[in-house]
Amino acid sequence: MELQAIFIVLSSSHRLERVLNILVESEIRGATIMETTGMGQILGDNLPVIGSLKAILSQQREHNHTIFAVSKHPEKIENAMKLISEEFNGFKEPCSGMVFVVPVVRAMGFGRKDCPQRFDTAED
Repeated sequence: MELQAIFIVLSSSHRLERVLNILVESEIRGATIMETTGMGQILGDNLPVIGSLKAILSQQREHNHTIFAVSKHPEKIENAMKLISEEFNGFKEPCSGMVFVVPVVRAMGFGRKDCPQRFDTAED
């Protein structure tokens, strides 16, 4: 079984729901979302960088959202990458975020778990 993990870092929280919908469209379930902070935000003035890069880093928001999910279907990861790239124009805009995929060498607790919902859902 070839496991891969997709990581998506978003600088803008208003796009979070769209990314989660893309994962669902790509049949990737069980993503985890974390609030994260970029290194430039923490180091601030102590970061020895050239002026233009420092200006870009200073524009970063305090919190990003990092989403990750694991799949045993590389084609689903590839589809999600394609759709996310289209949605974000390849993350060409400065400080918009990034996406990357890494192989998962070993995993435990992976797969379907019939966990009870931790929230009430409205029925159709």
